[in-house]
Amino acid sequence: MTEVNTLSAIEVIPTGCALGAEVRGVDFAKPVPDDVRDEIVRIWGEHLVLLFRGLKLDDDQLLATAELFGGQQAAKSRDFFLQAGVKPGENDRVATRPAITIISNVDNFGKAGIASEADRSHGLKWHSDNSYVEVPPTGSLLHAHVVPAKDGGGATSFNNQYLAYENLPDEIKAAIEGKHCVHDDHRNTSAILRPTKKQPKTRYDITGPSHPLVRIHPVTGKRALYLGRHYEWPSSYIVELGDEESEAMLAKLWSAATDDSLMWSHDDWKAGDLLMWDNRCTMHARSPVDHSQARVLHRTLIKGNPVISAWDKPSAAAE
Repeated sequence: MTEVNTLSAIEVIPTGCALGAEVRGVDFAKPVPDDVRDEIVRIWGEHLVLLFRGLKLDDDQLLATAELFGGQQAAKSRDFFLQAGVKPGENDRVATRPAITIISNVDNFGKAGIASEADRSHGLKWHSDNSYVEVPPTGSLLHAHVVPAKDGGGATSFNNQYLAYENLPDEIKAAIEGKHCVHDDHRNTSAILRPTKKQPKTRYDITGPSHPLVRIHPVTGKRALYLGRHYEWPSSYIVELGDEESEAMLAKLWSAATDDSLMWSHDDWKAGDLLMWDNRCTMHARSPVDHSQARVLHRTLIKGNPVISAWDKPSAAAE
């Protein structure tokens, strides 16, 4: 039997890109000693996104994995469905376990297809999970149960927001110093209005928390650009700027944040894969899925702590 969950068993294979690594020798279905957990945290801090392959985790084990790294957090999207009268178990986005989100394009009869009311087979825009809540999650755990063939789409891409900030021209760093962005909670990552939400007409219709454009990672101490998500106007906006100025600056920031040089894509999903990513310093997106092929994954969020603003630290111009 192959040894797992010891320091000597851990093997790290970096992607060679701006972020991401596969980690071998770890099985979250079995007890994880503290020293192994601490080593995973260290590796996570270095690579931002970790891939574990060949795992068979039920929902209890997936939630227990979240507990290892700080606790579990229910997705805010669940609340919107509950407010609309959807009962747990009636909709795959409202699982019976509050901290589990089922990401599936399979209907109640086991048939794959596009569900018009959600994002089951659509592509997903670049975003950071649940940035539209006051205390966003630290990270996310996404476990594959059923995936399409390699040419069936559903590639999950990530980008490095440490580098996004570091690569900004000095004049843009100076221009965004001290500024904050309201994170729009009206739409999901397919830009579809959430249940109970109305189409906004001005920036004053946008609801959601205000977060600093740059946050400090509590473990590494590094600055990361923090944009969350953005849709067609009116949407997330920079509080300290007027409409046109805000849109112009956000366009520059989003262009920098999603530059191909910052990216790694997991495009060869296999059943049993577990991706673990850090929402404090990455964003992610998903390519469209072949709606004729089944895709079922379970996700949980790792409990977050309040966002640490970079504006409490020395300015970029002084560094």
